[in-house]
Amino acid sequence: MQILTIVLLWLVPASILHAAPWQFEHAVNVAGVESSTTHKIFHHLDSSGRRNIAASTLGVAVAWEDDRDVTPRIYLAFKPNTEDSFKYAVQISGEGEAYEPSLVALANNRFVVAWEENSQIFSRMVEFKGELRLGPTSQLNKGTAAHVSLVQHMGHLFALWSERTGRYGQIRSQRLSVNTNGTLEPGINCPIDKVPPTDEQLYPTGVITDNRLVVAWEDRRPKHTIIMAATELQGGHCRYSEPIRISEKPESRNLPYGTGHGVSRVALGRFGSDGVFAAWADKRDFRDGYDIWGANFSLSQGGFGTNEKVQDDFGGLSKQRHATVGGHAKGMLVVAWDDEREGNADIMLSWRENGEWSEDWPLPVASDAGQQSNPSIALDSEGNLHIAWVERNAIGATTRLKYAFGKLHTDPGL
Repeated sequence: MQILTIVLLWLVPASILHAAPWQFEHAVNVAGVESSTTHKIFHHLDSSGRRNIAASTLGVAVAWEDDRDVTPRIYLAFKPNTEDSFKYAVQISGEGEAYEPSLVALANNRFVVAWEENSQIFSRMVEFKGELRLGPTSQLNKGTAAHVSLVQHMGHLFALWSERTGRYGQIRSQRLSVNTNGTLEPGINCPIDKVPPTDEQLYPTGVITDNRLVVAWEDRRPKHTIIMAATELQGGHCRYSEPIRISEKPESRNLPYGTGHGVSRVALGRFGSDGVFAAWADKRDFRDGYDIWGANFSLSQGGFGTNEKVQDDFGGLSKQRHATVGGHAKGMLVVAWDDEREGNADIMLSWRENGEWSEDWPLPVASDAGQQSNPSIALDSEGNLHIAWVERNAIGATTRLKYAFGKLHTDPGL
């Protein structure tokens, strides 16, 4: 019997046996399947930088897009810590087609949402005081734009987006301030890279460390997609370092693709005193499809370091996509993504432990039958993990929006 037990344990993937720092009990619906006689309804958690969930001291909010009214629009739901379900929900966007909301939490149980509507960028404040109260809508730009992402830390608030400059999108940043009446006051917006774009710059995201903004994005100027980044220089907004490439070239040059391998959708997370981690989907191993790779950034160390593979070897020949990053001031760092190693899409997590990435851990409440994808995560002030994702019974089926709370029971080794 002892030999049989050892053999059976050997056959179980190590990710199942590995204990996670968070305890998840169950998942709850954020938004379910509303009945429709005319069309299927689909929910999307697809913001630039994957910031669709944010935690405040009193509760958690999730922002998403769905087409319950045929037209895609932006919605937000809030769950107080004292409640078991999301009982408060509002429409955020106007009457136009709206996509890709980005969400951050401010002090005093307030949130800021930004989104694309009719190819323009908008934002507004949302506050919970027994009910959700919406502030006025502010338009942030004048040109054709998409892929907005919000950045917030210690009172600093920025919006990033990609705006048409001639033929191509160019990443722009804008500092936002909050007036006493809850109105968002946009500042001057400016390009991160002063050089006019020669190809697309897409899907920006950012973090603030040492009171300076670090921005990363997809860039196609080498005629294939790479991840580039720039850092705000000392002396004020609209002054940035020269952009550098942070997704490295594979060592072998004789690979069966054209100008280079593909990467997709970078996410950034801040952790520790000045640490920043970038994660993205990377196709440098063309046989395996996309894998999750990343790189560390530190101002004290002068920028981004060598690329490292986040996922473990059990991922093998399966697809990994939609990386999202969460970090904490104590040094905790976690990455989540959707993973097809078991035949259908599941949500997978890996975290830094004693300086190394843990073995991959399938989220118990999001790794059953059906399809679980597009995660967005946030660590609260206590180190608890909040996660939202899209669930469907099968590919192409109507979706549900789910949420789970992970109680921190043991700190990862730092």
